[in-house]
Amino acid sequence: MQLASPDRRRLTVAGIVLAVVLFFALNTFGSLSLRNLKLDLTENHQFTLSQGTEQLLGKIQEPITLRLYASRSLRDANPFLGSYADRVHDLLRTYADASNGKITVEYIDPEPFSTEEDRAVGFGLQPIQSESGGGASGYLGIAGTNTTDDVDVIPVLSPDRESFLEYDLTRMVWNLAHPEKPVVALLTSLPMNGDPAQQYRPWQVMQELQEFFEVRTIGGDIDRIADDVAVLMLVHPQALSEKTLYAIDQFVMRGGKVLAFVDPHAEAQAVRRPPGMPEDTFSDLGKLLPAWGVTFDHDKIVADPDLARQVVFPSGGREQVIDYLPWLGVDQSRLAKDEVITAELNRVNLATAGFLKPREGATTSFTPLMRSSASAQVMDADKVRVYPDPYAIMRDYKPGGQELVLAARISGPVKSAFDKAPEGAGGGAEQLKESKSPAQIILIADSDLLDDRNWLANQRMLGQQVTVPLADNGNLVANALDYLVGSDALLSLRGRDVTLRPFTKVAEIRRAAEQQYRAKEQELQQKLDDLQQKLSALKPADSGAGEEGNLLSDAQKKEIESFRGQLLETRRELRDVQHALRKDIEDLRDRIRFINIAAVPLLVAALAIVMAVVQRARYRRRFDTTAHA
Repeated sequence: MQLASPDRRRLTVAGIVLAVVLFFALNTFGSLSLRNLKLDLTENHQFTLSQGTEQLLGKIQEPITLRLYASRSLRDANPFLGSYADRVHDLLRTYADASNGKITVEYIDPEPFSTEEDRAVGFGLQPIQSESGGGASGYLGIAGTNTTDDVDVIPVLSPDRESFLEYDLTRMVWNLAHPEKPVVALLTSLPMNGDPAQQYRPWQVMQELQEFFEVRTIGGDIDRIADDVAVLMLVHPQALSEKTLYAIDQFVMRGGKVLAFVDPHAEAQAVRRPPGMPEDTFSDLGKLLPAWGVTFDHDKIVADPDLARQVVFPSGGREQVIDYLPWLGVDQSRLAKDEVITAELNRVNLATAGFLKPREGATTSFTPLMRSSASAQVMDADKVRVYPDPYAIMRDYKPGGQELVLAARISGPVKSAFDKAPEGAGGGAEQLKESKSPAQIILIADSDLLDDRNWLANQRMLGQQVTVPLADNGNLVANALDYLVGSDALLSLRGRDVTLRPFTKVAEIRRAAEQQYRAKEQELQQKLDDLQQKLSALKPADSGAGEEGNLLSDAQKKEIESFRGQLLETRRELRDVQHALRKDIEDLRDRIRFINIAAVPLLVAALAIVMAVVQRARYRRRFDTTAHA
């Protein structure tokens, strides 16, 4: 019985040692074998990729490198951006894990005047200015490359766009995996490729689109839209033949995507109409729109006093500025903020636009992108087609009491608008009665938004004639095409709600040190101003004064030297404050890291030891009770 107690003590110690060894062994095994197993406990599943993104990543054939540039100086100056950079890095690693090794992620700190900073500039990343206005404080952006030296970048990662972060990253991966320019077929009755009024220069929107897409203009009677066309862009399509309408119909049935601009009154056509041309200035797509689940009345326009743009109109022998109700400036409040096409647009200018409505019983979904205000009125297009009178329109205005949809995204299954193919149409191919995949169509009830006059202005700057955008019309078109040419993964993505939980303690430390820094900075600036005044006072008033007048007295020299000493001391104090700011934040960061990495495991181990000791004590009491019995 006497040997039992020492044996139990040795057994207890050995058990504790084995528990510690097992603890570290399990951690090592987990880090090596279970690194790809993750549990996303964030409120909005921030690090869980959508099914479309995972499918895209699983099909990548060529290696892609994504470089996250995050300057340490920027992280130190703004911990909120540092936290955002960490979230982006975590999401990028999730992309790499889901790509079967095809995506490599690099985290780079482009220090000032380093080769990495030069490379970031070469990629086109944009420096972020410090809040104090003292110049560039660093970079926070992503540059992606593939094996054929194609480059795609996110110049600045803005926390304001965090809800669309997955869309932006998936778009980047898609572009790098498919580097060829997508083909956009353009069918239009407007002179977008060359305008006599502009000395046959293409419209600005055409020049911008040709940088990113292969724009192929088509016309006449069309038998079939080519299979290599990614998007069919219809701009004010007028008097299309049955054969052409059927070609468009079958293009959609095959899975083709459409961006269409229909218009009750195309002012771009009216002002450029040569003699002998038809008087009609409206356009629609005939039987196609009802088949797509949309109604559009080409004889009605939208007048909205809340969104009206101002024009100069002669009245009473002089020109007056007046709101022209059919010309709309659609601001952020009327643009869909949860759609990637319109989320970051500030303003879109329209001119005599129509409106769209979902058709009852449609199989497609109807998602508004642009709306009028509830004050909008539906009015006859004839009132603006010939000699419109802004004053008469205002006198006759009556509020409609409901918002009207000016642009919409249409998606879902559709059926052919044709019972049978028109004679000679289809190029001999068998007619498709239903769409092979859900249709993806963007409809905008105005074509004038593409006209330079509605969103651009010419200004002289530094002796040069410069074109300045007044609205985001060009960005709207580019966003719509970019959205449509992407994979199904992009089409399925939406903006995610992001709940920001800033590090309040870090922000508190930074604000306190910042206040101290600002106070010292103001003190220094005041001293600098005083020095300038004193030096100015010491200068001789008469430039012709003798040599003695230009000499400073010993007392003045001592005063200047004393002030210079104070100036150097103040600058030293400023450096100390900045160092203290970084030190406090880094100390807090180190404590948090210790808690996450070491404290919690140690607490678990300590709890295991306590439980073992308690269990041993209980066993000993039972043993002693048994022995005495």
